[in-house]
Amino acid sequence: MSESPPPLPETLARLDAQIAEQRLDRGEVLDTCALSGRIAVPEVEIRALLDGEAAREDKVDDRVRGRVRTLYEAYLAESGRRPADVCREVAARLGISEKWARSLLNGDKMPNVPDLTRLAEFFHIDQGTKFFTDPAAVALNGALQRTLQELEGGAEDGPLLKFTIKHGVVTLALRGKRLTPRKQEALVLMLEGLLGGEEAER
Repeated sequence: MSESPPPLPETLARLDAQIAEQRLDRGEVLDTCALSGRIAVPEVEIRALLDGEAAREDKVDDRVRGRVRTLYEAYLAESGRRPADVCREVAARLGISEKWARSLLNGDKMPNVPDLTRLAEFFHIDQGTKFFTDPAAVALNGALQRTLQELEGGAEDGPLLKFTIKHGVVTLALRGKRLTPRKQEALVLMLEGLLGGEEAER
């Protein structure tokens, strides 16, 4: 059995210690917009948790429906696909009507466990149904653990995380894919070249 991560307050304390020690910008390391995109929790809620406030009480059903809707909206924005086409594909994947798929994606209806599992697969969520059901503090803590591991020198995706912190990149999404350190370095070099070229043109 894997060891449970420390609670959010402890994670934040360790992060703040690393940020101070390495003289980093807390707002860049703990970017609320990027974190919101990763865990489908509203920025205002993430900001409150980062400031040490107690988690807002919510019902599991509301949490699940809200995260499905947030994922769907982000997917539409990122992919540029039409809502009708996405609803049609989701309906086929889940074996339901397009009308019901639209209601699920818009957060109007609560998906059952099999449908939620297939939605996680559709959106390439490697945490499965936990992504939708975990309380905001737990979801945020999980996301911050990777950042903490990198700052303390133990994450597998170090090169990409360093790059995103350095450049404030918030739209880089690998959708659950894992890259080897060598591939990450190659991707970082390519992105550095692109960003460097843009700065030179200004």
